[in-house]
Amino acid sequence: MTGRTAGDDDAGFTLVEILVAVALIGLLSSLIFGGVGFGARAWTKVERRTIEGADLGAVQGVFRRTIAAAFPAFASSDPTDGSIAFEGEGASLALVAPLPAAIEAGVLARERFFVAQNGGAQALFMGWRLDLPSADEGTPLAEETVLLLDHVRSARFDYFGAPDDMQDPIWQESWTGRPSLPQMVRVRIERDDPRLPPWPDLVSQPRATTNPACVYDPVDAGCRRIR
Repeated sequence: MTGRTAGDDDAGFTLVEILVAVALIGLLSSLIFGGVGFGARAWTKVERRTIEGADLGAVQGVFRRTIAAAFPAFASSDPTDGSIAFEGEGASLALVAPLPAAIEAGVLARERFFVAQNGGAQALFMGWRLDLPSADEGTPLAEETVLLLDHVRSARFDYFGAPDDMQDPIWQESWTGRPSLPQMVRVRIERDDPRLPPWPDLVSQPRATTNPACVYDPVDAGCRRIR
């Protein structure tokens, strides 16, 4: 068995000492870089959820402002038609309202919210077009489409109002061809990934429900247009 002698102190490190030092450095490196990797993954996850949460809040803001500012325009130019341009179905919503600031703030347009395929998944879209004829044939302008929220399994719209003048207001699955806007609209969105932030129910109330050019006829309780 051999060992160090007094004269060996100046000879440097032994092979065993070098191997032990390398092993310790490797262990420390694994711990450090493993911690950095975990921190980076955690930060990425938090950042992603923050961005998704911000997107969700922005989309809710679009719905809230659009429904509140819905304009009770007449659905047609027929002077005998008192119905309002509002087509509310269970899976889609179409109305006249000012465009969001990101598109053209304050400009009235026909807007439509719906779910459609987007690549390999479904997404929530907003279609819009100015309520003007095109230059060539007098036909409506083509609809522009904006992606609002991805990874959407379904959208559900409900409408609160009286079915007729003889009944109390209730939540309904459809609101189309009516002489007024609903009193409230409820929006429910279901995401297709449980890891995504859930969509809380949103209820918004239109500020104006009837067109000021609509006078109700006491005989048939219908809308009689004055202009």
